[in-house]
Amino acid sequence: MALGELPARPSIAREGGAVVIVDPDPAHAAAVADAVTALGHVVTVAPTAAEALSCIEREAPDVLVLALSLPDMDGLEVARRAGLLPTPPEVVLVAERATPEGSLIALELDAAGVLVKPVNVERAGGLIGRLVTRRRRRHEQEEFTEKLRTLSALTGLITSARDTQAVFNALARAATMLLGARLVHVWVDDPRAQVLRVRGTFGLDPEFERPLTEYEVIPYGSGMAGGTFAAGRPEFIFGIRTSPRWKNRRLAEAAGLHAYAGLPLMAGDRTLGVLAIVFGERGEFSVEEKELMQRLADHASFTIVRAEAREQAERDRARLEVLYAVSRRLAAVHDVDGVLNAVVNEAARLLGLEAAGIRLLEGEELVIAARTEAAAQLMTKPTLRLGESLSGRVVASGQPLIVEDIEQETVQDPEQRQAALRLGYHAYLGVPLKVGGRAVGVLNVWGRAARSFAPDDVALLSAFADQAAVAFEEARLYAETREREREATNLARVTAHLASSLELDRVLDLITWSAKELLRCDAAAVWRYDESRDGLVAYRASGMPIERVAHVLVKPGQGLAGRVLKDRKPLWTRQLSRRLQDDAPDASETATALGLQAALAAPIVSGDDAYGVLVVYRREADDFALREVTLLSTLADHAAIAVRNARLYSETREREDENARLYAEAHTQRERLGRIFDSTSDGIMFVTREGRIEAANRQAGDLLGTDAGAMIGGELLDLLDDRVAEAGSEDGLPLSLRTLFSHTEGGEGDLALPRLKRVLHWVAQPTTEGGGAVAGLTITFQDVTRDREVSQMKTDFVSFVTHQLRTPLSGIKWMLELVADAEVPVDIRSYVADARDASERLINLVNDLLDISRLERGRLEIRPQPTDLGTLTASVLEEVAGLVRAHDHRVSVTGADHAPTVIADPQLLRQVVLNLTSNAIKYTPRSGDIAIRIGGVGDRVRWEIQDNGIGIPREAQRRLFEKFYRADNVFAVETEGTGLGLYLVRLIVEQFGGRVWCDSEEGRGATFVFTLPTAGWRDGSKH
Repeated sequence: MALGELPARPSIAREGGAVVIVDPDPAHAAAVADAVTALGHVVTVAPTAAEALSCIEREAPDVLVLALSLPDMDGLEVARRAGLLPTPPEVVLVAERATPEGSLIALELDAAGVLVKPVNVERAGGLIGRLVTRRRRRHEQEEFTEKLRTLSALTGLITSARDTQAVFNALARAATMLLGARLVHVWVDDPRAQVLRVRGTFGLDPEFERPLTEYEVIPYGSGMAGGTFAAGRPEFIFGIRTSPRWKNRRLAEAAGLHAYAGLPLMAGDRTLGVLAIVFGERGEFSVEEKELMQRLADHASFTIVRAEAREQAERDRARLEVLYAVSRRLAAVHDVDGVLNAVVNEAARLLGLEAAGIRLLEGEELVIAARTEAAAQLMTKPTLRLGESLSGRVVASGQPLIVEDIEQETVQDPEQRQAALRLGYHAYLGVPLKVGGRAVGVLNVWGRAARSFAPDDVALLSAFADQAAVAFEEARLYAETREREREATNLARVTAHLASSLELDRVLDLITWSAKELLRCDAAAVWRYDESRDGLVAYRASGMPIERVAHVLVKPGQGLAGRVLKDRKPLWTRQLSRRLQDDAPDASETATALGLQAALAAPIVSGDDAYGVLVVYRREADDFALREVTLLSTLADHAAIAVRNARLYSETREREDENARLYAEAHTQRERLGRIFDSTSDGIMFVTREGRIEAANRQAGDLLGTDAGAMIGGELLDLLDDRVAEAGSEDGLPLSLRTLFSHTEGGEGDLALPRLKRVLHWVAQPTTEGGGAVAGLTITFQDVTRDREVSQMKTDFVSFVTHQLRTPLSGIKWMLELVADAEVPVDIRSYVADARDASERLINLVNDLLDISRLERGRLEIRPQPTDLGTLTASVLEEVAGLVRAHDHRVSVTGADHAPTVIADPQLLRQVVLNLTSNAIKYTPRSGDIAIRIGGVGDRVRWEIQDNGIGIPREAQRRLFEKFYRADNVFAVETEGTGLGLYLVRLIVEQFGGRVWCDSEEGRGATFVFTLPTAGWRDGSKH
């Protein structure tokens, strides 16, 4: 059976069966009736055929007990008519006697049995009872099958039908049939209007349709269904006529309505509507009935969800089609107006609204870019300020704005609000057009009816806004790209001329023409600074005759060009004549005569020199954008390059001639220097910081016993190692040579070459590059063999003499001390004291000579150990504290607490510090300043003492550390002295692989410095 063919009449539930007995014999009929009634069935007795047919139609019995002989009609005819009923009853025939004819009649009627009089009442009752039971079971099975068929047909209809109204009506029809209800409504939520609407109904006769239509829409919480919707749970209510929630009492009384079952239609946590089922008089609902109601409610929920999904899919499809069509139009980006018009028209159509429009941001104002015909009456103001009206608020906030009813909106401009209401518009939605996260416009839509906008409405309009923003940005980028392409082409042309032409006039002509064309101006000119006239004069021009402006002279700081020349930054004006009127009247008159109103100027600067100014002119008062200022500055830079190239070309030609002359002189000088280099008696070589020999003269090779050319590119230390090894030396190179390249201070010393029977004195001086960085060392070698032999003889003689003097001097000192302790006259005692001091000085001199002799001969016993130079310095200062106080000096020490440790003999190192400190004290006038600084430099420790004393003449500094040498100016301060102290300092410092030197200027004090390695010391006494 199809769903539309379901019967409207519900099945009647009975406790027992219904039996109709048709028999004119009252006694027989009563006996059978009693037996059947005793079994719990309802029995109706009819003596005639007419009464029997009426009972059969009214009662729809399960079993018909029919006598064949009736007074008013043949029993066979009654049986045939009963068989025409929708549900024909089981038939049991009653015959007067058993005959073959009766059996044939029973077969013809498909009778369930035949009773023959006299009837056995108990057997007859049992037969009829079994027939009723079988009939009831078959009827229940048919009802169950019919319910399954109905639910199946309903499910098929829900999954296949696209007409939601038809599905809801069918569902209501099925509910009336399956539950025996009088009336079924399917209420569906309308969230925008906050009401429930009837979407399906079944069960009432047409006469009740008019009172029913009065309640097809109800607010949330109103009536039976509204209460169930608000409660969100099933409700079962009896006696609805007296319930205050039942609104249509006239309908309830007329239709005999009594019970109500309401089931909310749920989808997750969302209530979609209500399935309302109304019954006549009845008892409580069974579990099975409630389960069937819930199943029908689930069908309705699924129908709503499916309809919403289908409607949403249709909306999405339509929206996507429109968005796709708009996106395709973006391909023709130059037709941006067409894209924007398509956006506003489709946005209004898809949202079901009447008007739409777009405003774009230009500077600080919003201007109309596109609008529908209906929006023309709403968007009447050509421009809006940011924050003004609804559109201005959207752009200012960068967020969508929803106004459900403009009549309730109080922030909008009252004039525009009244205009919208006068035209009948109430709803408004605006979303920003964003480019790169910045709002550049707004897309507005208006509706005549007040409404709330769902999130998908906002999302759809935002998608249209994105399309409009893309169109706007693509159009802008396209225009900018074309403009940049044009600018790049012209700039490339200028650059090519700069690279290929050194003719300044041609390049400047091209630059003025390019400036005029690229900035879309009417004229351009290059104003050159004329030093002889101290002002700017027109040099090249495009778009105006140069003769018209040749007489104009613009002083620096006056007029537009004069200010640009002075300030060296671009300037522009849209009132050129007025700006020139006060300080450049000639220029003002000329600008007026030529009709020039706006001007932009950029300086032409080459290095620190300002060549002039590049100016573009317009005949209309107009502003210049930042891009135009940048472009003109670029062209001005090109002009500066052209000027610089022209100047460089001229200077290059002059320099080429000069270089040719200098090259010839240099070549001559090089040859002369080469001859001098080779003719000197000293060996000279240049060694890189890494120790590689890069240059050497012939004498260097001769002194070292090798070919000078063969030394180039080799390692100096390897070469010297080889020379020392050839002599059979076990100790190798002196420490001062081995550590020569670990620092950049240079040094000096002796190198013995026994195989060649000579001693070379070497001096290494750092050689700097042009920037001051040390490039390497220049080393000179001198043959000092004869000098060292003489020195050795002197040393031997001094050693002999001092050894011979020491014993008698000790005796003289002892005898003088005895005399001083004896009682002698006062005048004799002063002579003895003077003699004691003289002997003491003589003994110290002898001791110094002995130490020098031992150091020179390598016989002084040295005990190297880790020595704290800071502590040692503090100890020396304590020793000389009395001398410092006597001279009233101020002594400062820096770096003593963090001084690096050195490996040295502390007694000898103490002698070095004591000698240098004593010299500073002695040769500094009273109340002088002495500063001692200690610190690390790489892998060496640096100790220096600076005074503000008499200083050392420059010519004396070269011999300062020689034996017995004293500078001439020291005699004015200290007449006593041997000239051995600094010589001894040098010997000790060099003994530990260090170096000592002095920086001084006569009359301005002196600074003595020595450096020592912080580790890795080796005994060099044998060298």
